[in-house]
Amino acid sequence: MFLERLVAVGKIFQKYGLEAADTLKLFADVQEDPRFLANVLVIEVALDNNKFQAAPLPLQSYGEYRTEESPFGGKRKPRTDFFPDVNRGLGLPYVRPTSGNPRTPQGIYGVPVYPVYPKMWEGLDQSAAIGFFQGRLRRTEHLPRDFSEDEVGKLAALLAKTAATMEEKVGRDGNEGYGLVALTIPQDNGPYSYLEKAPLSGDREQVTVGESILYPGCYIVGNLSVLTDYFKASKIAEGAEKGTADRCRLCGQKEAVSTYSKAWSWLAPTWHPPFASRFKRGNKVTDIASAVGALCADCYLALAVGAGVFKEVSGLLPAWLRRELFLPVASAGGREVATGGRVQPIQGTILVLPLESRVTENGKLFKRALNRYRRKLPLRPQSRDRALAAITGIQATLPEELSSDHYRLSMIYFTESNADIHLRAVVEDVLPSVTAKLQEIIELALQYLIPIRRSLDLRADGRVVERYGSLPYLLVRAYGGSYLWTVLADVLHCRPLSRRRFAAGAAARMNGYVKEMLLGSGESARGLAWYSLREEVYYYALFRKFLLEYAEKILGMGGDVMSDWRDLLAMLTEESPEEMTFANPEEVGFAAGYLARRFGRWYYGKLEKDFMRHRVMTFGSDLRPEDIWKRALSRFQEYGAKLDLPISDDFRRRAAVVECEYRHLRPEIEKEKAEFMAAFWSGYALASPTDKNKNREDE
Repeated sequence: MFLERLVAVGKIFQKYGLEAADTLKLFADVQEDPRFLANVLVIEVALDNNKFQAAPLPLQSYGEYRTEESPFGGKRKPRTDFFPDVNRGLGLPYVRPTSGNPRTPQGIYGVPVYPVYPKMWEGLDQSAAIGFFQGRLRRTEHLPRDFSEDEVGKLAALLAKTAATMEEKVGRDGNEGYGLVALTIPQDNGPYSYLEKAPLSGDREQVTVGESILYPGCYIVGNLSVLTDYFKASKIAEGAEKGTADRCRLCGQKEAVSTYSKAWSWLAPTWHPPFASRFKRGNKVTDIASAVGALCADCYLALAVGAGVFKEVSGLLPAWLRRELFLPVASAGGREVATGGRVQPIQGTILVLPLESRVTENGKLFKRALNRYRRKLPLRPQSRDRALAAITGIQATLPEELSSDHYRLSMIYFTESNADIHLRAVVEDVLPSVTAKLQEIIELALQYLIPIRRSLDLRADGRVVERYGSLPYLLVRAYGGSYLWTVLADVLHCRPLSRRRFAAGAAARMNGYVKEMLLGSGESARGLAWYSLREEVYYYALFRKFLLEYAEKILGMGGDVMSDWRDLLAMLTEESPEEMTFANPEEVGFAAGYLARRFGRWYYGKLEKDFMRHRVMTFGSDLRPEDIWKRALSRFQEYGAKLDLPISDDFRRRAAVVECEYRHLRPEIEKEKAEFMAAFWSGYALASPTDKNKNREDE
């Protein structure tokens, strides 16, 4: 299924979105890893009348080095970085192997352009240089003819001389030592030719490689269309290395080759899939055509384009989101301990798949939209372009032209390390309209809960807004990293979510923060725990609001949820006690928390002790609804009388109503303990001394 998606994407881009330069960027690694453009050795080869001539151009750098002072100042040395000229580099396209030993000849070379790694320059004398050329020339397609041993020796001598120069350069002025060795053989209608005038910068058809040595006054130029055709042929030859078949698995055409590609690590020969031994030699798959399937030339090239687009639009998930994946969902202490350190580099990709009938109607418009999507261009002012990072965690822009439900989105999440792929999740067939609705719901919830964040006295900087505006962050914190991908797929496919599991995690974390706040040692630790509790209360309110809006606007159904916090506070502070009513355990829990915090102020004023720590909390155990009822709610009157606390009559009446409601809903509370406790700590944190009934309590 995944191959079919890539082939479909590739065919769309081939038809509407790519010029020769664009295709070459996808097939080669010039844009993906441009470090090799830092040191370019071009050897000009002429074969006029079958007479061999070779001359090296001066060592070039397709780009420039820039030295910048450290932004941190102090004694840190200035940093020198290489800034490549990728467009010029397309004239010498290369593929960097993603598996095996990159210093040995691998795959099939479309043109004689060979990457060189830093340590390869060391000891590269003429003998080693001969081996360098022999292995690579054997794997290079479309050479005008084979080179004799004497001719290879001459090429090796030129390379060895440059290698000695490179050994001195490596490590100086920011030069890491990555480079290219290219043989250019200018010919009519070939990938390289001579021109008397260099092409203009930005030319989409021809690129300057360098000034000719053998023909002074001429320029060697790369013809991008021909280079692209050569690369296509080399790709197909590379696929054939791992098997052929009579028919394509997708379209049924004859003469199919395996899906293997050295440039794409997802089907590298070092992959260890659970295939039958007849397809393997040792641990390596040798017959990918039989094991995975074979594709005709058209489908194979579409796969190569689709894989290139896949790599181009892939990106890392933010570090703060990746870190959240590995935090314990129900442990407050575990979250605090595990917030630092390096996290796995999880990547994500969004593929856009249109309905073909729609595309053909607006080909030019669609082509511009595809290019905007592929290049991740910023949102256009006064347009309906949509940033998808808030919904998917992946930095991507969906142009307005692709945002209708005539298109489908597919999200792929994976980890890639040394050609080892760990596919974490694939979420397919997502409607763009659903992502738009989800973003609206999150933005509405954030806006709606601005007053609660202010009431809790919490910071509201850009990082906070970014995290709480992220759907994956909200989901992973609600359900845990183990369930993120499943729950994300449920949301994007408009399926119901579990409120109980979310409440259980939130309540467990709140109880953990409360233990540290009330029973921990050290003023600073207790202060941090109190802030973390308030932050958790805000998150609880935010996600509850999200669930409510999600149920109403996407699922088309209501839910048995707690009333709005502002309505509850108004009822607890403004309505008469006799008019107070509670519909479910959450509302009773909120009221109990509010009253406990209120009572705690009188208690502290009399004894200078925290009421919850002194009378309610038991060291080492989690607080339960039954504990709150037995040690607090049902004993406010008793504590007030014994300690002669100045409790107002209004408070006594309200406490009596809430205690009565607890008894009435006791069976439901036993079933919904987590919801009760999460709401209890919410009411506790939101019982601000500025509430309107403060004067009543002083009566």
